[in-house]
Amino acid sequence: MNNKDMLSIIYNQLLSNDEINKMTLETSGQHRIKYYDYPDTANQNQAFIVIEPLEPPQSAKSGSDQELSLKFTIQINCESKVRSEVKQLQYLIKQEMKKLNYGQMTGGLDEYFPDTGRFVDARRYRGTTSLYDVNY
Repeated sequence: MNNKDMLSIIYNQLLSNDEINKMTLETSGQHRIKYYDYPDTANQNQAFIVIEPLEPPQSAKSGSDQELSLKFTIQINCESKVRSEVKQLQYLIKQEMKKLNYGQMTGGLDEYFPDTGRFVDARRYRGTTSLYDVNY
């Protein structure tokens, strides 16, 4: 039995949105969406997204000494030199995360960093898998 990967599920859900897909697409056909960190050698001049787990999956529901559901806590960072781009991306991301049954949590980041010249909007989401969906 193969384990599922929640980061890949989120990545694919984000790319299913035509606007997110267009806003992060490189001419090479790759997307500026990464896990955990965005490489310094990657394109820093256009908007990019980083999907980062904040903790390992936690048991959300259990019964008869078995996990029945898992809880995931994920942070999604958007960075761009254009403030309106990070706001548009985060609006779209929130819609896509709702489709995966994730809700936005308090906390995060909404800042401009002069040393990089980029705006950063980082939001935290928490979601619980369906009952008996624990193979992660």
